[in-house]
Amino acid sequence: MDVLTDLLQRSRARGAAFSRSTLHGQWGLRFPVNGALAIHAIVDGEMYAWTDDPGRPIRVAGGDVLLLRASPHHLASAPGLPTVAFQDLIGPALVARRATLGRPSDGPAADFCCGAYLFDGDLSTPLLDSLPDLVRLRPAAGSPLRVTVDLLAAEMVGEGPGQQALLDRLLDVTLVQSLRAWFAQTEQVPGWFRALDDPSLGTALRAIHADPAHPWTVAELARLTSQSRSSFARRFTEVVGTPPLQYLTDWRIALARERLRDTRDPLSAIAAEVGYASEFSFASAFKRRTGTSPGRWRAQQAS
Repeated sequence: MDVLTDLLQRSRARGAAFSRSTLHGQWGLRFPVNGALAIHAIVDGEMYAWTDDPGRPIRVAGGDVLLLRASPHHLASAPGLPTVAFQDLIGPALVARRATLGRPSDGPAADFCCGAYLFDGDLSTPLLDSLPDLVRLRPAAGSPLRVTVDLLAAEMVGEGPGQQALLDRLLDVTLVQSLRAWFAQTEQVPGWFRALDDPSLGTALRAIHADPAHPWTVAELARLTSQSRSSFARRFTEVVGTPPLQYLTDWRIALARERLRDTRDPLSAIAAEVGYASEFSFASAFKRRTGTSPGRWRAQQAS
């Protein structure tokens, strides 16, 4: 199992909301994010996008894909226009996820699709933290991402049987293809993603994510990659950014936090599930990583 697949599956990513809008003339929309990753696919026309953080608006046009996370953001027909909350302007006009505002005589039209991708829990943090607040992609005509976006846009017109399931799957594909495209064109690639393409490290990372409870040692991981222990440890730290066993511990504790928050399983069961021989060793590792005991952390989340 590769890291990206594991992060998405364990984060329980799910499509939250979809819409396709055609707007004429002058308009401005404001979107909250609230723990989601927003995906905007521009079908036709042009517009400007910006976040609340300092920075000038960027122009986007038909065929572009935007990924936005963490902060509220804005889309408008011109830079700097006042913006209205999406649900206030578009919401009343939505019929079967489709909205049209204005008339051709009002000015040029902008046609775009919006999807909000929710993540349950905090296992998605390594993924979302690897992205800037605003990513603009310009997939070439006929590229896999462009084909998927065209399918997504087409499916939002009409109400065929199984539409929600198909939209969810298409949004899944759009997200993965967008992440691939972004990581391929930026130097700000997370270490775990670089490691997947490294023949000497990818095998070790996949093994950790396939069986995080296994009592991995540096020597055993090194054997999987046909390297010496010291060469493997040095290369892993250089590329991923943390030593192998620290990466393993961080991932185990992240998994444990999810179990503590989402279940009432006893600490002993959670300890065994994430790879600790005893509740005591689990509690010690958890406190070193988070600064508090598992029981207290669970109580804080419940309150």
